[in-house]
Amino acid sequence: MAEKTKEAGNQAQEAAAERGRLLVEVNKLKEELAKKDEEFSKETEACKQDDAQAYLVGFEVAIEEASRLYPNIDYSQLDPDKTMVDGQLRDE
Repeated sequence: MAEKTKEAGNQAQEAAAERGRLLVEVNKLKEELAKKDEEFSKETEACKQDDAQAYLVGFEVAIEEASRLYPNIDYSQLDPDKTMVDGQLRDE
């Protein structure tokens, strides 16, 4: 009986040690995930900025091309933040 108690005690100690090791590993993984999440957020924001810049440059190029084809049209009211609704330019 004493041997079973000792064995049970050893198993409990091993289980506690394993639990501690797993908790340390989980905390490391949480930290890594938090870092990767932060990196992903920064990369996502950079991509959004790049996309917005590409959109604006494309808009300006389109205006330049249109003004070469149709030089008599007034393009001053065009704005990348406006949209056409029922034939009228409107702010979004």
